[in-house]
Amino acid sequence: MIDFKFPDKGELERIGKNERLNLFRRYFAASRYNRLLIQKNLIQSAYDESSPSEIVELGRLLNQDFFDKVRIVKECSFLDEFIDAAKEEEHGLQKIIEAYDKRIMNQS
Repeated sequence: MIDFKFPDKGELERIGKNERLNLFRRYFAASRYNRLLIQKNLIQSAYDESSPSEIVELGRLLNQDFFDKVRIVKECSFLDEFIDAAKEEEHGLQKIIEAYDKRIMNQS
């Protein structure tokens, strides 16, 4: 999994708005990648005896990391910028979901 180095409060305050937005975008990209790895591990568990509790723990850690990042950006008063990046990510994810929906509908 990618261990994304999210800056501390002081560094977030020192960098500019555009740099913060790009940082938030990279954070969401790393998070998406990590969730794909969790899904891959889940699929592999069907045949490689992986422990389900390890997979569940990875998901829990990723969720907790997200909530920690939200707390940090709230403390720094950058929640609006974080939400802007989150909405971009949500829009991208929605496009992926719609592409899957179309693919599934065409197979029916």
